[in-house]
Amino acid sequence: MVISRQQFNKIETYLLSILLYGIVLVYTYQYFQFADKYEPWTTDELFYYIEAKAIAAHNIYQTPASLDGNTSYIGDFGFHAVSYAIKDGWLAKLFFHTQDPPLLLINFITCIGVLVLILLFKQFSFNIRLKIALVVATHYILYSYTLSYMQETIQYFFAVLALEALYLLYLSPLNRTTKYLVYFLVVITVAITFRYGWFMWGAGLLPLSTNLKSFIKWCLVAIGLLVFGVFVSRYIVAPYPYYDMTGDSIINAGNFSLINSLTTAWQKFRNNLQLFLIPDPKLTTTCMRYLLLMLLLISSWYAIFKRNKFTIACTLVSWAYFVACLTFYEVYWSYDERALAVLNPILGFSLVGNANSFIFYPVIILQLWLFPDVVRETKERNMASILVNANTPERVARKNSYSKIKDLVNDNENTVVGISIGLVRHGTEDYFISFPLINNKGYPIHYRIYRNGRDLRNVHKLRYFLDPSPAALPANNQLIYSDSWMNLYRFFN
Repeated sequence: MVISRQQFNKIETYLLSILLYGIVLVYTYQYFQFADKYEPWTTDELFYYIEAKAIAAHNIYQTPASLDGNTSYIGDFGFHAVSYAIKDGWLAKLFFHTQDPPLLLINFITCIGVLVLILLFKQFSFNIRLKIALVVATHYILYSYTLSYMQETIQYFFAVLALEALYLLYLSPLNRTTKYLVYFLVVITVAITFRYGWFMWGAGLLPLSTNLKSFIKWCLVAIGLLVFGVFVSRYIVAPYPYYDMTGDSIINAGNFSLINSLTTAWQKFRNNLQLFLIPDPKLTTTCMRYLLLMLLLISSWYAIFKRNKFTIACTLVSWAYFVACLTFYEVYWSYDERALAVLNPILGFSLVGNANSFIFYPVIILQLWLFPDVVRETKERNMASILVNANTPERVARKNSYSKIKDLVNDNENTVVGISIGLVRHGTEDYFISFPLINNKGYPIHYRIYRNGRDLRNVHKLRYFLDPSPAALPANNQLIYSDSWMNLYRFFN
């Protein structure tokens, strides 16, 4: 019996629907396993949570904690800026009516929203939409970080919105592009306030050029997004002086030299590329890096030889992300995985949706092969967090001790309390999420977390210090409270 192409597509669509439904069930089952138990496991998660809680509970938009006192030049925000906190804090207040932001639930809803956006995009056939949704849903970053307090799901959400606008922009006649261009620019501008690297999507507008004049116009638009991204990075995001940043090395050099700057950038890119290509101890990381690079090369081939403008746009954005990540960031501690995760939906739309849907099969086979390991690793991480933060009598006693800070820090003004980095380290008890963010008189408490003492702004002057080492304790101090879990000192000028 010979199956027609139409019959094959119908059977394929049916099977893909079942597969996607099964993947969503895995997400849902695992979410309910951890929804009421998960606690922050990393320093980033702690900051995401307490910044959102400051807004949800107290309408405080300045970050309630900083590393060594480093906050943004505008607004005193943290090193994640303020948009994540606004999103999660206001969702907690308006929709969930709680002062305790449910970040896991927000991530889960956002993840489902990403898949819904893809499935509702009627410019592609339903079969193609299912394939793109499966490529996105089985990606290890989306699954792993959906079930955490991290913020990668919103990056996927913005990416799908931007890709759909970009596709419609290239699909529409010239006299109807304004609407989609505005839509695209609004999405990118908002996304830049979350993560300033979104300015690189400006490269996706360059294929709209039809002559030198229009090329200059679109270059200026891309440069405008770059300028806004730099502004956000410089003034809305707190400085983070804890590892070598290529951009800082170039900008802060005593005598700027173009040749030296290019040499520095090239050396960083070459070293990171070597680290990127060397197999990682984690099989998932290794396979996904090689898959990403292979898809980048395939997308480049289609862009060059097929001359499809949407594919060219996606390829330009993808290479911009790849080169920027390896030139200005680090390839360790999952920095590159998070920075490049947005390329998964970009290349899904570019290749599976627009170029050749057959590419779907090797991608999904590899991702499905790795998916059980991704589920297992995520479960192990989450269970480790739950076990470390088990509600033991000792934990209850320590939390009660820390809650007394609200009454002990009784100044009639905003107050800065110094604490050790040990309270927010990766993989340790998350007592810090229980620290009061205001004192008993309603004034905000800012926690200055001592990491290595590099304070670039020197604006958060210490008034109190909790459990300092002798070397860190300034003169003119007085021990005002002590118990089994906490020693609190006050400083006098």
